[in-house]
Amino acid sequence: MARYRWLIVAVVVVLLAVVVWFFQRQTRPQVAVDLVQQFPSAVKKSNIPVEQAFAVTTATIRGETKPCIFEHPTSRLTFKLTPPAYAWLTTSLALRPEAWDKPGDGVVFLIGISDGRRYDLLLTEHIDPFGNPGDRRWIPVSIDLSAYAGREVDLMFNTYASQPGRGVDTRNDWAIWGAPAIQIGR
Repeated sequence: MARYRWLIVAVVVVLLAVVVWFFQRQTRPQVAVDLVQQFPSAVKKSNIPVEQAFAVTTATIRGETKPCIFEHPTSRLTFKLTPPAYAWLTTSLALRPEAWDKPGDGVVFLIGISDGRRYDLLLTEHIDPFGNPGDRRWIPVSIDLSAYAGREVDLMFNTYASQPGRGVDTRNDWAIWGAPAIQIGR
């Protein structure tokens, strides 16, 4: 009798482990579009030569390494895509760590989306690790794209040198978009 109890307990534990594993697998976000992989097909525009303004790279900040897209201001990177249902844009913003202790006034990151009829600004973030040590980290971004599900859109990543009205200072503006992706679920 005791032998059967242990067998029943073991079966129940295994079944519970399988259920927990399955539930976690289903609730974890899945990458639908890796924008680093899509980088070659993106439209690139800049006020400097494109080959100097953009690059795929990696960066390690506070021990966390991510694949990145480097985008020197003032530039725009446009991805044409159709977000699936329950889509979220995820990325992390930063300036390369080599720029943190060098003079400059940071970079303004903007994300916008257009369906050809209308442009929506989704994010504006000024990051200045030289002037604000709190910006010496990955700054996570998560934007709900469900309103655009099933429609072809242009997703735009813009960088600008300085804040409006402060002049143009591109010194050490080594802006990076960390692991940009379209994910399903959150």
